Amino acid sequence: MNVKKIMCTGFFVLMLIILCTLPVLAYSPEATDRYTQGNMLMKNKNYTMAIGAYEEAISLAPDYYQAWNGKADALNRAQQFSDALAASDKTLSLNSGYVQGWINRGYILYNLGRSDDELKAYEKAISLDPSNPDAWFNKGYSLAGMKRYDEAISVFDKVQSLDPNYPNLAANRRIAEQSRDAATPWYVKNALTLGIIALFAIGAIAWFISVRKEY
Repeated sequence: MNVKKIMCTGFFVLMLIILCTLPVLAYSPEATDRYTQGNMLMKNKNYTMAIGAYEEAISLAPDYYQAWNGKADALNRAQQFSDALAASDKTLSLNSGYVQGWINRGYILYNLGRSDDELKAYEKAISLDPSNPDAWFNKGYSLAGMKRYDEAISVFDKVQSLDPNYPNLAANRRIAEQSRDAATPWYVKNALTLGIIALFAIGAIAWFISVRKEY
């Protein structure tokens, strides 16, 4: 009987510790209302008011990482890039596994001209969710911007396999192909033809020399 009591007490204590250490899974209705309002303002491209709505949500729930991410997105769209990056830092400090937070960070870093860090942000998102077509698409877009066209095309093909109806995918893949072809030197494009011509030329010279030797 004493053993059972000890086991029950131990189980109760263990559950209490687990419950106390779990992160808060929900925010107050007021905070979520402000967050929802911010999202609606973003859809209407009212970025200044959206920033205010997200800040109200954050004031009610300082660990509301989605609201921090919304604020970062709104600041980025309002071209306040340094402040956007700071809000992104806060987002990911609260939840480093937040995929959308890493994708949004990539957008901000793009606007700051930090291509290498932008690409790393998308790759981090992919490592967290390998089936996320947004993360893959933005990686492809980033690679194309870095003139790494073959890699970009391969990534766009990955997006195709994940979501065949992904918006603007075909157009961006085609642009990457055209950019690659335009950047390829003419002698590389025509390497096979030039090789065949060279072989014929060498053969003709060899034949001409051999004929002259006979005379």
